[in-house]
Amino acid sequence: MICRSQAGMESCCSAEGSDGNRKAVPGRRGCFPGMRALLRLGFFGGVLLVAFAMGRLPGWAQGSSDVIAPPEGMSFTTHLEHTAVWVGDQFRYQIRVEHSSTFEFVMENLNKDNINMDPFQVMAVDWHTDSMKDGSTRLFLDITLVSFATGQESEQIPQITLFYFRTDRSAIGADDSAAESLTVPGPVVGLRTTLPPDASDIRDAMAVTSWPDSRWVLGYAGWICLMLLLAGVGWESWRYTQSRKTRKGPDRRKAMEAIRSRWVSTVPSEFSDPQVVAGFYDSSYQNLKEYLTFYLETPAEGLTADEMQEEMQRLGTDVAFAQKVVTVLGACEKVRYAQNGAASGGEAVQSTAQNMREILSFGAKQ
Repeated sequence: MICRSQAGMESCCSAEGSDGNRKAVPGRRGCFPGMRALLRLGFFGGVLLVAFAMGRLPGWAQGSSDVIAPPEGMSFTTHLEHTAVWVGDQFRYQIRVEHSSTFEFVMENLNKDNINMDPFQVMAVDWHTDSMKDGSTRLFLDITLVSFATGQESEQIPQITLFYFRTDRSAIGADDSAAESLTVPGPVVGLRTTLPPDASDIRDAMAVTSWPDSRWVLGYAGWICLMLLLAGVGWESWRYTQSRKTRKGPDRRKAMEAIRSRWVSTVPSEFSDPQVVAGFYDSSYQNLKEYLTFYLETPAEGLTADEMQEEMQRLGTDVAFAQKVVTVLGACEKVRYAQNGAASGGEAVQSTAQNMREILSFGAKQ
């Protein structure tokens, strides 16, 4: 009889008969074929079930989530700009890879469009390399991320795979010339939010209340006031337009131009005759007074030279223009009201004529 003790309990499974064949021995506990195989299978299954419940599966049972260690001559580190971010804030995730000159990474086609970092959103991707003193190379990969997830205290950044080639062809065979990959696991970043714990929605719950019927009177009153305001503005605009059309008297600029043309036509060709000079001063005095009435938009016919100077100072008229006006009016008044009635000629009348031309030209430019 073949007997073996297991788990402190004797189990006789079989015995040899007189004909040399095995047969079960009656009256013994647990004696049936395949007992040991079933016990081992049950024990192993129970271990796996407990390990799965505790989240501690063996490495071979975790599938593709295992990260393969980088080859010799290569190492990597990850860095976060912030260990915790607010919802909607951008942060930088940096990967640094140090490798020897026998490796060459393929980074040309790496951009934000072909990098999947769900649940994070990729905003920008940038990379550059630095040469070290010992001949190795340091690769910097900067990824700008943003998270809009809510209701979680933290989130792990997904792993990213970088591809490289071995540049030392003499040390590798033809089968190893294809691109290889380096998988970099992502760190965990904390997520901060202004929402209160166990919030049912992003916005606060607010009861919708209807507008009381009595308050609709204010809305109607506002509309009526607005209509009255628009009607008043339209009425005043129409009255202003009609008053401009019905205003009596010539146009200001046209009247000033007519006075200038009239005075130019009265200027004599020479000032040798005293009577001609006296007529020139009288015409210049009258035309200048009429011209100033339109230019200053104030009556000027009854003002003397001194009174005209005070009026122009009050109106803020140009100083040079006012000085020429006072000079011409003073010269004209001196000739008109002289006791002997003599008219000054020569350079004085020529200067008066030149000042009149400048006064009438200056007013036409305004």
